[in-house]
Order: sequence, then structure tokens, then C-alpha cells
Amino acid sequence: MFQHLLTVLDHRPNAFRTTVMSMRLGQRFGARVTLVYVVHRGERDDAGASRDAVGRGDALFARARRVARRLGVACACRFAFGDGTDGMVAEMVTRLACDLVIVPRADDAGPLADVRRRRSPADVLVCP
Repeated sequence: MFQHLLTVLDHRPNAFRTTVMSMRLGQRFGARVTLVYVVHRGERDDAGASRDAVGRGDALFARARRVARRLGVACACRFAFGDGTDGMVAEMVTRLACDLVIVPRADDAGPLADVRRRRSPADVLVCP
């Protein structure tokens, strides 16, 4: 059904829950999973905040890799820097040939809102 899942994450607390759901779906479908941790402009412009954001992303990726190994799921981890999340995601979906985008539930004004509004060339699943 799905062969390559793209999971878009940021600093929100439910990011790891979304990661685990992606891994379980990847296991179920026999799909590869690519995790993308978004570092937003405010975090990117301040060197200290950027380091902290990358550190949070690295920690999330380390946990995700352990889950992926345990479930036998092929997993790649990447960072994305910027505010045009919907454009970045659309470009990654196309370049990586992803057929499902998974995002955490968040407020409608959040940085992942455009992805959740289906501004992506692939199907979008919003985790509860």
C-alpha cells in the first residue's frame, strides 16, 4: 500500500508519539520511514537556540533509530531548516518518492499547518 513514509516533526511534545506511530505503520506496510525534524526561523537565527533545536532533533532521532531497529524498519533521519515547511515537505515528497506524509496534531496556526491542510503531493495523516 505505502512504500515510503515521510514524518514531519518539530519541537512539540507529541513528536515522539508521532514517530512511534510512523514506525509501526512502516512495519505494517513494509515501508521505509524518513523522519524530518524542522528547525524553525527563531531557532535558526539565534546560534544557541539553533544548537538546542538540533540537539532536541538528535535526541529524537536516536530514540527513533532504536525503535526502528527493534521493529525492523528502515529509517532515515534528516533536518530541515526554515519557515516554508509546506514547500520543503512538497520538495522532499517528490525527491524521495514518498507516498504518505505523517504529522503531529497541533494548533491550526502552527508551522506544520500547511502540511496538514494537504499542501503536499502525497496523502497526509495527522496523528491524534
